[in-house]
Amino acid sequence: MFGTLFQSSDVVSTSFGVATVATLATAVLALLGLSWVADRWRVPVALSGVALLASGLHYLDAAQIWFSTQQMTSAPRYVGWFVVQPIQVASVFFLARIAGPVPVGVFWRTVAAAILMVLCRYLGDAGIFNPTLGVLLSIAFWLYILGELYFGPMSEAVRKSSRPIRLGYFWIRLILTIGWAIYPILFFVDVVIGAGHARSVIVLYTLADLVNLITVSMIVLAAAGKERF
Repeated sequence: MFGTLFQSSDVVSTSFGVATVATLATAVLALLGLSWVADRWRVPVALSGVALLASGLHYLDAAQIWFSTQQMTSAPRYVGWFVVQPIQVASVFFLARIAGPVPVGVFWRTVAAAILMVLCRYLGDAGIFNPTLGVLLSIAFWLYILGELYFGPMSEAVRKSSRPIRLGYFWIRLILTIGWAIYPILFFVDVVIGAGHARSVIVLYTLADLVNLITVSMIVLAAAGKERF
């Protein structure tokens, strides 16, 4: 990818390049942070780093596909989403568990909901069942995750915790509420309406991934650092 010449007008190539470098660089930062964060923060910070690393590798592969064919479908993105979004949910669970006891059942339910959220969109995109049904089921699983974040044991534990944890949890929850809304919206445009995976859709998906992933991971690292220092 880094040896391929492309023009400034190729916005897709630029966005893929930025996404690759940004996610891999932030993954290194998060993994280096494991050496100075307190022990109880290491699991959420490590999970954030792994999610960033997986996303960086996905975008490296996506960039190679685009450079070779000048075409892209949403299929390669599902490879990243199947890994990254459940790990993000797991990271939030372990952040909340720092604040207080949270039943392990919450972990399994939210991670399973994140996997099913992506799976339903994938099945609709693949035409295995109706795309509208797929995105509606995906929204239902996303709303379930938000319900756990706002009204479940994680929220109760965080409410009684230190200020860095409360602020970090607040902003992460807000990003998963607003930022993740872009995925079903773009799915409707891309698949249900039938606009296809146009360049504008590709760039918007990439920007959404950058904001939703890097911001969440850096919030976890910042909260860990603020609590220690």
